[in-house]
Amino acid sequence: MIKAAIFDFDGTIVDSMPVWADAGAMYLDKLGIKAEKNLGDKLLEMSMKEGAEYLKRTYTLKENQVEICKGVNDVIAGAYRNSIPLKDGAKRFLEALESSGTKMVICTNTDREIFAPALKRLGIDHFFEKIFTVSEMHCSKNHPEIFFSAAEFLKTMPEETFVFEDALYAIRTAYKAGFKTCALYDAASSGHTDQIRKFCFYYGHNYDELYEQLRDLM
Repeated sequence: MIKAAIFDFDGTIVDSMPVWADAGAMYLDKLGIKAEKNLGDKLLEMSMKEGAEYLKRTYTLKENQVEICKGVNDVIAGAYRNSIPLKDGAKRFLEALESSGTKMVICTNTDREIFAPALKRLGIDHFFEKIFTVSEMHCSKNHPEIFFSAAEFLKTMPEETFVFEDALYAIRTAYKAGFKTCALYDAASSGHTDQIRKFCFYYGHNYDELYEQLRDLM
């Protein structure tokens, strides 16, 4: 039986990574400015503040860093409120875990006020007993503290706690900390698939594949 599960949110439960990749271009479009073709790839490697400075410098924006950050966040928040969809099969998978008595939490990089409306809109907020965010915990998924805190809340040991993630760095962190890592394919992490497979016990291109691998544990 899977006693407890920790889920990432972006790229794992919801198909939101395209929004993060396109947010800078969408913000510029609102200002009547056409973005460079590979802007999203560049911004995904930067913090929000670094990205704001890049936009200001590259596109000679009159807005300051704070205003640019707010503008980009407004674009992203609007997508969470209105349009970001679930990953295929995510709700069925969560229902299966709930039916088997699995306790579930979310550990995410995204700020609560941005993604919380999507939880309610998509009807999945009731699956999770608690939400942990890196901003509130002042940490990063490059370090295992957020996973340890989630396991402590769930009252399970790392080796009996399943972690569902899509990003290499987070999967590697959880794996090295002793958790049962389960990786779900996301296009944003497709370039790291071979490495991701090295740090997970289970890997699925979608939730149906993961379910087939885990069904005997549910």
